[in-house]
Amino acid sequence: MRIGIDARLYGLEHAGLGRYVMNLVDNVLKFDKKNDYVLFLRTSHKECFMGKKRVKVVECNVPIYGITEQLILPFIFAKERLDLLHVPHFNAPLFYPYKFVLTIHDLIKHDSRGPETTTRAPWLYAIKRLGYLFLTKSVVSRATAILVPSGYVRDDLVKRLKVPADKITVTYEAVSSSLKDLLLSPQSKKEVLAKYGLSQPFVIYTGSLYPHKNVDLLIDAIIKHNESKEVDLQLALVCSRSVFWDRTHEKIKNKGLEGTIKMLGFVDDGNLSKIYSLALALVHPSKIEGFGLTGLEAMSVGLPVISSNTSCLPEVYGQAALFFDPKSVKDLVSKIETLIKNPDLREQLSEAGYLQVRKYSWEKMGRETISVYKTLLK
Repeated sequence: MRIGIDARLYGLEHAGLGRYVMNLVDNVLKFDKKNDYVLFLRTSHKECFMGKKRVKVVECNVPIYGITEQLILPFIFAKERLDLLHVPHFNAPLFYPYKFVLTIHDLIKHDSRGPETTTRAPWLYAIKRLGYLFLTKSVVSRATAILVPSGYVRDDLVKRLKVPADKITVTYEAVSSSLKDLLLSPQSKKEVLAKYGLSQPFVIYTGSLYPHKNVDLLIDAIIKHNESKEVDLQLALVCSRSVFWDRTHEKIKNKGLEGTIKMLGFVDDGNLSKIYSLALALVHPSKIEGFGLTGLEAMSVGLPVISSNTSCLPEVYGQAALFFDPKSVKDLVSKIETLIKNPDLREQLSEAGYLQVRKYSWEKMGRETISVYKTLLK
């Protein structure tokens, strides 16, 4: 059979989506020895697959999202006479008339809305949001099967978009970063702390600063803790520069918190491993997630995780995290203080985290995806 994968998002330049598509393609090709594959790839990545057996590469530089994608892709895909197409995001072309699998990573954009969530003019944001809502509802109804990264997303699709549960398969994602579990020498510790302007104890947040990530509540919790405790606690924010980074930096500056809240910008995995080895915990305060990869990455190097108790996070983190109510500064402060006072709990969470991470693998995700393909091609 001939299976196509829309791999235009292949590559780490596309962040989490890019990592998923990379692991999807690599593992499906690794474990499926029967079917032929057509990969629709951007020019920058097509050479990676040239000459591979049972793989045809179609150069496809159609931009992600927008009207061009909807008008041109149906013809590009149809030309290859596929038995099955896999589109690994919600942006499947409405007018593609044949059998396809869709991956829906989350429905965050359904809940995270308003002027603070965008950098666009209000009128343009309103149009794009309506387009997103229409497209998502349409393609999930037309898809032959849907893959999701957690039971939470499956249940959200069933409840919100009335998708039949038997149409959805959960294929959990996994950790694939190059983070390392390090034990630094005293001199190395001093150098790392000095380089980033940190002092122990500190907690760390890694990820974007979109409003649904709830980082403002985390900042408020650090302020609240430091108002009443003898030992001041720092917060390290690891996130790439963006409009949302600038907004958060301005708030921190206006409140005179630059000595307490350290905005480190982008940090590569090598240096992030060093910072993680010195942190008290990673705090994941998000209001909604589809999988929650950053917490698992922290667990993979033994860093305790304090997480909000919403969406998929209890499902994915199991008993390996300390959970709090993401609407309550008081609850988060309490959990941080519990961790500070209890080294045995820190050790317990660290050990539980190692075990939790082992439950997930990209290889397993690849095999489960192939199983869905086989079922649809019978």
